Amino acid sequence: MKNHEVILKEQKSLVLTGVVGVDGMTDKQVDVQLEQNKLVVKGEGLSVNKLDVDNGNLHIVGQNITSIVYTAKNKVKNGLSKLFK
Repeated sequence: MKNHEVILKEQKSLVLTGVVGVDGMTDKQVDVQLEQNKLVVKGEGLSVNKLDVDNGNLHIVGQNITSIVYTAKNKVKNGLSKLFK
């Protein structure tokens, strides 16, 4: 299992390590894929400033980062699979 770090600075800058990828992004939400689970970042005016998947680094900036929540990696996938049965 890969370790990861979450560094939030003044609710405007978020630095993550251990990132596998980004599943989706809007100006209000960024869905980050980690090895074991997902991280959902919510806020206002969000944008990905830097993504380096080879080294596992992600830098998100925004006007106001309001929420950082861990979710199960397959949570969205399981919900969609139920819709298509």
